[in-house]
Amino acid sequence: MRLTGRMAEQQLHLFDPTKPLLERFGVDFFRAVPKKPGVYIMSGEKDRVLYVGQSKNLRQRLSSYKNAKPDRVPRKIIRLVHSVRAITWQECDSPEAALLKENELLRTLRPKFNKLNTYPKAYGFIGLKRIGNQMDFWIGFEPRPEGMVYGAFKTGCMRGYATMLRLIWSALKQPQSPHELPAPLTALTPPRTYTLHIDQNPGLLEPDALAKAITNYLEGVSDELIPLLSNALPQNETLCSFQRNLQLSDLEVLSGFFERGTRRNYYLRQKYGVSGPIIPQEELDDLLVFKKYELAGSNSLENEEQLITPMSSDFASCPAPSPAP
Repeated sequence: MRLTGRMAEQQLHLFDPTKPLLERFGVDFFRAVPKKPGVYIMSGEKDRVLYVGQSKNLRQRLSSYKNAKPDRVPRKIIRLVHSVRAITWQECDSPEAALLKENELLRTLRPKFNKLNTYPKAYGFIGLKRIGNQMDFWIGFEPRPEGMVYGAFKTGCMRGYATMLRLIWSALKQPQSPHELPAPLTALTPPRTYTLHIDQNPGLLEPDALAKAITNYLEGVSDELIPLLSNALPQNETLCSFQRNLQLSDLEVLSGFFERGTRRNYYLRQKYGVSGPIIPQEELDDLLVFKKYELAGSNSLENEEQLITPMSSDFASCPAPSPAP
């Protein structure tokens, strides 16, 4: 018999799938979970922490795990529920406090089944040092004492850095073929350090204006660098389609990194009183939680700019962990 339509999209089972959490803990266990915000910790053999999560309704979230079916949830969840031997939770005063507590636990416990927010030391920094018309760039996972340092950046840092270098070089050098691009600027991993001389094409890019645009971009103050480079890039009709598409793609990446990286960090620093251009790696995820809740219901940058206020240390917290009954 051939199945068609919606029936063909669902996996048919000869026997009902097992519900390991329900079998292991029982119905009363899940009924005892509070309908309140909080974090939960799932542990396996030898008390190894497997997963940390949060919810504004702990009972609802944990109940979703006990009813997990192989044809309805990712395989990762099925592997998790079959490995769990203990579940504990902590109530929190608010969903915001639950997210902050989750961040803390993810950083300290680094559970097997969690990926996001578990290793903030992987968030990158970009450095810049100008000596005359020479600009030295670097990227790394720790700030350096020399020059200006920007970050930490959670996502897109490596790609944003690579495209910035490639676009600046192209605007200065005016390559007529992609083969003229230096190998380090086209590699999968960009160079950790790179030097550009910004006085090589003053007719198109005045050095001081270019240096200011680069600095403002990395500080998150302005994206003037993007149109400045776009207007200075090679525009000849003889350029191959690959080079044209590469330039357009790089400009798009540079714009995205400004929105999700440098400009976002600028507002976080302003709102929460972070001094200097650096946000410490282990504070970035927490500041993003504050931003999420302060901007709830706001979809415009104008509203975001109006919320620039000093950081308050009076935030709700979670009590100490308590074992599940």
